[in-house]
Amino acid sequence: MNLNDFFFSYRTLIKSQIEKKNFIKALSKLFSFPYKFLLFKIKIFLNINKINVDKIIGLDSNDLNKLFVYFNTDKGSEVKIVNKIQKGHNYSAHYEKYLSKFKNNDVIKILEIGSLLGSGTASFIKYFQNSKIVSLDINPFNMRYYSKKIRSIFIDTQSKNIINDLANYIKDDFDIIIDDGSHNKRDQILTLNCFLPKLKKKGIYVIEDTTQYLQIPSLNHDKMDYGVNEFLESVKKNGDHKSQYLTSVEKKNIQSDIKNIFFEKGNFFYKNQSLPEIIFIEKA
Repeated sequence: MNLNDFFFSYRTLIKSQIEKKNFIKALSKLFSFPYKFLLFKIKIFLNINKINVDKIIGLDSNDLNKLFVYFNTDKGSEVKIVNKIQKGHNYSAHYEKYLSKFKNNDVIKILEIGSLLGSGTASFIKYFQNSKIVSLDINPFNMRYYSKKIRSIFIDTQSKNIINDLANYIKDDFDIIIDDGSHNKRDQILTLNCFLPKLKKKGIYVIEDTTQYLQIPSLNHDKMDYGVNEFLESVKKNGDHKSQYLTSVEKKNIQSDIKNIFFEKGNFFYKNQSLPEIIFIEKA
């Protein structure tokens, strides 16, 4: 995280806590956020629990699943959690199907919403050799992987105002946008509304874990009777949806920005039924 992004993230973090009326938490963040920033920089300098992706060589850049498994992200066929190998989401083939067309671009600009430790970020850095990634996360200093190609910024996807501020702050337009953030039903719709305009023509917008709320009720704390799957199907067909979070104009704008929508399945099963859980949207 560079200094400009630090100060923007700092202001945004405090603003998000005040917006939620978490005044005591806002006060604590005044001190803890700069401390975490300095500690992050020190750990990179001393090479403590931080890995420079640029110095990792010898990986097969044409096999995205191998990269997902190597960097241990749940996007791949398997993932290690607490030293135990488990099935991953198995998104690799879908990602290659829709994103491989960008591999030969001179510069590939990617926006990643939800980076966690940066395992997915590192995978895409190696898969797209000419990529630059803006990585957004609510805990940006948790990133284990770093690179000269990665720009890290704070985000809180629960706030439409915060997302709008960030969309205006980032001046780039992107070839690829990946939402692997909170997986909250409302957040996915708000994030799509704010960042779809930042996608280039014929670019791809990805939304992961779109049905995870069926197993984790807290991802639907607003008790919505629809998710982003149903929202997108309705907006694409009718230009509108009963969603109370967006205006009619915003929903019409989403409709006009969409050329194609592809709903794909990974390893998600609910009541013994395989459900679509990752969406690929092609920009008009």
